[in-house]
Amino acid sequence: MKRGRFLLLTCLVFAGSTVLFSSAGASDGVAGALAWLRSVQRPDGGFSSGFSEGSDVGATADAVIAIVSGGEDPADWRPAGASPIDFLRSQAADVTSPGLAAKVSLALIAAGEHPSDVNGVDLTAAIADGFESGRGLYGGGPYDSALAILALAQTSVEATAGAVDGLHQARLPDGSYSFDGTMLPGSGDSNTTALAVQALIVVGAAEETPPSFDYFRKTQNDDGGWTYQKPSAFGEATDANSTALVIQALLAGGQDLAAWGDPQAVLLGLQQPSGALAFNADTPGDNALATIQAIPAMAGVDLTDLRAMAAARQSPDGAATAVFLGAAILLVVVLALSAVVGRTERS
Repeated sequence: MKRGRFLLLTCLVFAGSTVLFSSAGASDGVAGALAWLRSVQRPDGGFSSGFSEGSDVGATADAVIAIVSGGEDPADWRPAGASPIDFLRSQAADVTSPGLAAKVSLALIAAGEHPSDVNGVDLTAAIADGFESGRGLYGGGPYDSALAILALAQTSVEATAGAVDGLHQARLPDGSYSFDGTMLPGSGDSNTTALAVQALIVVGAAEETPPSFDYFRKTQNDDGGWTYQKPSAFGEATDANSTALVIQALLAGGQDLAAWGDPQAVLLGLQQPSGALAFNADTPGDNALATIQAIPAMAGVDLTDLRAMAAARQSPDGAATAVFLGAAILLVVVLALSAVVGRTERS
């Protein structure tokens, strides 16, 4: 009986560990993707989008969020003395469009910095100046506007009055949003919709998001992932970028990913031997943007998390507290189950 009890407790410990660390596969995927990303960082600290050789501001901003999501400090990523934050600072004066200003702001927020003073440049002002009162949107449409709302909501600057209503008004009847605000049926896309959902959630307007979750259900591929747009004349194969963005929307909305067919596993299925991700299964090979944009979703981080994540990372006791609490919870569960097993043996 004692041997049986020991084996049962061993199983319980294993089960408890599985509950606490069920994302081990995803964690391994994140580690591999980060290792690949580090290998392609440029000497100026930035990252290429994959479409040109030089460092790209938008890709570097996304890379900073990926690095932080993976539990690393972008300030430590210095292949030749410059970090990705250094690169973003050096480019701040040229960041004038509200969408790009918002993307860079989100990266700085994730890194624990404030975008109101980046080498003397106020990126939050660049965002605010791009608001079009007639449309109720920032920049070129819902995509830019969602990024702007996400960035401003995680700073001390409030989004312009009417921005949330403008985003709501841009929603198509099927629950989707189009990149530029086109209201023609079928013009919505998964990427813009995923950003819009996160923007609405971060400002406390989650009640506006159910139609968009319905859209995600209707457009999910049989393999559990998403493409940019359905229907599409350009192909509808699951791609890493779209799947990652939708995963972030699901996470922000408190959705159980298991109920959506575990789309994180879909991302892992696109990971290449190098650690990078392919854009989709039809085009295997290392893809920079696919890798950069997939890492946060693989790590379980969405764009509403950035300020809180930065604060926790800057707290000297934050990580240790999380580990201690996890271990304490597991110990309590095992002891409680041990008591149940003991009572069962005595009965």
